[in-house]
Amino acid sequence: MQYVDPADDAVQGLVLTPTRELCIQVTQALRAYGELRGVEVVALFGGVPVREQALRLAGKAHVVVGTVGRVLDMIRRHHLLLTDARFVVLDEADEMLDLGFLDEVRAILKRAPQGRQTALFSATMPDEIRRLADDFMLEPVEIAVPAPTLAVDTVAQYRLDVDERDKPEALVRILRAERPRQAIVFVRTKVGVDRLARRLADAGVRAKTLHGDMSQGARDGVMIAFKSGRERLLVATDVAARGLDITGVSHVVNYDIPNSPDIYVHRVGRTGRAGERGRAITLVTPRERGELQAIERHAGVTLAPWSPPSPAGTRQEGVPEPTASAGNDAPGRVAEEAPDVGREGAYEPRTRRGDRRRGRSRRRAKMAANGRRARLLLRGGRAHGVEPKDVIALLVDGGGLEHDDVGRVRVLELYSLCDVPDERADDVARAVVGRRLGSTVAAAEVLP
Repeated sequence: MQYVDPADDAVQGLVLTPTRELCIQVTQALRAYGELRGVEVVALFGGVPVREQALRLAGKAHVVVGTVGRVLDMIRRHHLLLTDARFVVLDEADEMLDLGFLDEVRAILKRAPQGRQTALFSATMPDEIRRLADDFMLEPVEIAVPAPTLAVDTVAQYRLDVDERDKPEALVRILRAERPRQAIVFVRTKVGVDRLARRLADAGVRAKTLHGDMSQGARDGVMIAFKSGRERLLVATDVAARGLDITGVSHVVNYDIPNSPDIYVHRVGRTGRAGERGRAITLVTPRERGELQAIERHAGVTLAPWSPPSPAGTRQEGVPEPTASAGNDAPGRVAEEAPDVGREGAYEPRTRRGDRRRGRSRRRAKMAANGRRARLLLRGGRAHGVEPKDVIALLVDGGGLEHDDVGRVRVLELYSLCDVPDERADDVARAVVGRRLGSTVAAAEVLP
């Protein structure tokens, strides 16, 4: 970015990405990098009217980040000219190969000046990608990062042997034991993603799905919610989630073993990012042991058998246990003992939640009749980045309340206060213990 001239309105750099989601992420990063220098970055991707993007290109567009199809379309419509482009970047080139975009990539590169600098990034180097580099790069310097560095140093990797029919139950068991801050569950097919999401819902586990058959608006909504931390569990195909840079992902679960060792490296790379530690667990059926051996040879690691971690091992670093004495602004002690979140926390069985839902209308009618409210004290306040909407989301998602059930939310420095229906207060307090609230772990107490 330091070589881009803000005084020159021409397109000086082009970044090609395989997916819309990666395009948006790269655009956000480059805009942050170029803001102080006045470098304008324009994103080109499908699902947005061509006219809007053409207007952006007609103004200042120093760097263009785009998906392959939309970039080629804008070139053919004469909205995008690459005659002054000095830098071209191909991000996730092997993914472009998997999606069948290499012919389009070649067509775009032929329209860029021959004197440009080209950078190609790829987690793997298939023969087709190497031929692309040979055809369009002059004496390229290859920088290779060994696979063990990609997949081992920051990620603890495990295997769980399981029969095919028992995989859904095994996944629920893993989620309850591991209590991930955020997790991505990889499934091989789009149909499999939807099927697994339904099975998780039946087990009382909330999950969002991400795959190529979803509309762009739906995919964007899921990614915004997941990246912001509002959603903790994502069930996705490889194509939809590949290349996403979300530092909060603490766990990756390979529900379906990947088709190739290279895909395994991509999946595991979604966790253990930005200096964080991650955990990756692969479900292996008896027929898939050969694939597992190929993965272990490729990554240079032997996957250890998975077993439920000790309670201390499931805590995130720097996060206190969900028992604490009150701080400066707390009127009393928050909780004497924290219930086992594996039983009553984020992955609560559907039967209990179903019982609560079935009685919800009766409880709400009774509450309306007598109007009784209870004051709830929650650990988590301004110091933990908590806002009123976070308190409401915790009680709705974790406590089974409706939005209208929560009132008088007040966020203090270390704690938060709110009103809930009196006859549900004890159940809600138990249900939210151990869930995330801002940057801390919630604990709750019903005030007298």
